[in-house]
Amino acid sequence: MIKVLLVDREGISSEGLRLIIEREREMKWVGTYFQKEEVIHAVQEKQPDIVVFHIHQSYHTVIELTKEIKSISKQIKIIYILSFIEPTFITNSIKAGVEGYFLSHSDHSNFVSMIKNIYHNHYVITEDVAVTILQQFQKGDEKQRLHAKLLEKEIDLTWRELDIAFLIYQRKKNKEIAQSLHLKEKTVRDYVSIIYKKLGVNKRLLVINFLENLIAEEQDDALQ
Repeated sequence: MIKVLLVDREGISSEGLRLIIEREREMKWVGTYFQKEEVIHAVQEKQPDIVVFHIHQSYHTVIELTKEIKSISKQIKIIYILSFIEPTFITNSIKAGVEGYFLSHSDHSNFVSMIKNIYHNHYVITEDVAVTILQQFQKGDEKQRLHAKLLEKEIDLTWRELDIAFLIYQRKKNKEIAQSLHLKEKTVRDYVSIIYKKLGVNKRLLVINFLENLIAEEQDDALQ
């Protein structure tokens, strides 16, 4: 029996994943948790074989929590469910011990086979994840470079905040961002307010200028 613990917010997505796991005779869902302390306690108490992260938290938080889980037991396998691919994050998470990656819009039947393969000590990166990683590395992914520069400034945006910040940098309006990311416009406005606070600015143009300066710094660094 493969014991699976889910790290996710309570909601439709976590309920859907739970049902997928519970339908499998070879698998047992042992709980859904989100806060760091709850996750660590549950891992120690329930001793899962697989921990599945549905990524919502900041990259740094996820990586550190992954390392803590691996310090409890290196036998625990880790899978990340991602909405998009950030190559730097993938590289750092591999170093932390992650065994598998799955895009949230992929066929869920592949998710079940991934759990089984990873349980049997195989590393698994689905084809769509592998293709996306290669494409983004090949084009030098500007968003990746921007994220790296933000981290240098000790500004840690969540994956969704980074999505929105990058679209602001591209001079997209809130309505366009909402359409692009399939979000409500009010949700985008809420994220924009958080981004303002994290960057220490109070105007959209200042966000654009700040991010443009970071990209310029990165380009200067690359030429040196």
